[in-house]
Amino acid sequence: MSQPKVFVCGITGTQGGAIARRLLSENVAVTALARDPSSPQAQSIEALGAKLFPGNFDDSSALERALTGCTAAFLNFSPDFNDWTAELRWAKSIIAAARNAGVKHILYSSGFAVNAPERLQHWDPDSVMAIVLLSKQSIEKEVRDAGFNYWTILRPGNFMANYLPPKVIMYGDLPQSGIWHTALLEETTLPMVDEDTIGRFASAAILNPTKFTGQEIELADELLRPEQILERLSATAGRQLKAEYMSDASIEEKKSNPFILGQFAMRDMVQFVDMEKVQSWEVPMSSFDAFLERNKDFVKKTYQQAA
Repeated sequence: MSQPKVFVCGITGTQGGAIARRLLSENVAVTALARDPSSPQAQSIEALGAKLFPGNFDDSSALERALTGCTAAFLNFSPDFNDWTAELRWAKSIIAAARNAGVKHILYSSGFAVNAPERLQHWDPDSVMAIVLLSKQSIEKEVRDAGFNYWTILRPGNFMANYLPPKVIMYGDLPQSGIWHTALLEETTLPMVDEDTIGRFASAAILNPTKFTGQEIELADELLRPEQILERLSATAGRQLKAEYMSDASIEEKKSNPFILGQFAMRDMVQFVDMEKVQSWEVPMSSFDAFLERNKDFVKKTYQQAA
């Protein structure tokens, strides 16, 4: 392949930002769309060398401009709770534009269980979570069938960044009350992933596409129970945090909350990861302790000032 140039989706977000920073540190050219190129997040990544174009994923001309000359494209999307069709529509638009631009390698960051959600003990095909997972499953199929020279699917586990703003909102009033009301079980083991690890895997795949083509890789740095997560958060925040496990009746009352339903379904999500297989790729891994140390000031601000 020629010198890589990569289009990155969601460059101002958790995954996209981590991937862009990793690629730029490897002197790989990065392009992206930004709804507001003047935002602090956009300007900070542009200052590192990324080329940003104004526009969104429904803007075909903006996609064409941003993908010109690119050799690879990294896809990742967050669900639009007002338009469940958006993720698949965006993926199809970017894939079409990437094909027209001569992109050789398409990468997609999907999620745990997307390939076989029916294996989840509490899988409900009529739930909001099912809508999200099946949409991502359809995108995975688009990626496999699109005809690019190389394709790679990454499936990250539970983001360590979920315990910091803005994502921590999914855990209700945890920062304020210090109590995590959760639909997980005390014995649940969560496959935790640092966004920097996603960035390292994506960069490794882009720089060595023949090694990673056709691969579907579940990503986790560490397996932790809720109590272990809170113990480490507490130590960093300087404040005691604890978990309260919801009864089935409470979960039923809150079944309209997609975050509660998601936690309920995640009780056996760990079945999808083989840590030895993840480590066999010989890509440097992280840990929750390393993530917390890197973000310790933000952790303290989040959990101390909110109290």
